[in-house]
Amino acid sequence: MLLVLTALRLNAVGADLAQMTDKAQQAAAQAASLRTTLRLQRELTEDQAAIASTYLQEKTSAEKNREDLYECLATGACGLRIAATCEHDGEAGGAGSGADAGTPRLTAAAERAYPALQAGLRAQRAQIKGLQDALFLLHRSCRLVGEPE
Repeated sequence: MLLVLTALRLNAVGADLAQMTDKAQQAAAQAASLRTTLRLQRELTEDQAAIASTYLQEKTSAEKNREDLYECLATGACGLRIAATCEHDGEAGGAGSGADAGTPRLTAAAERAYPALQAGLRAQRAQIKGLQDALFLLHRSCRLVGEPE
């Protein structure tokens, strides 16, 4: 009888041991998953900081370039070149300072290139809008994942 009770007790202890081992393995897997999530979150934060830093540097540089160009144009140190021609009206006299020219028009090559330039600008705007939307959704999903429940 003592042998049967000891065997039952060993069986119960073995079952408890198996159950605790399973719980320990689950806890270890959960801890590993949380470590991976934390690592990925840190990487995303670092990537976001790098992107923000690059954006701010490029924005500052572009603003400085814009101001330099405005100043250059205002002082007359540089000019703005437009591919245009002025066709003679035929109304003014033959000799003059050029004030008898007609309305400026784009050159033939510039007129042919203009629709392609407009289409390129529309495509770039659509790409920028799409990237902004994608970044917004990514940022929102990252916030939702990182928020405490």
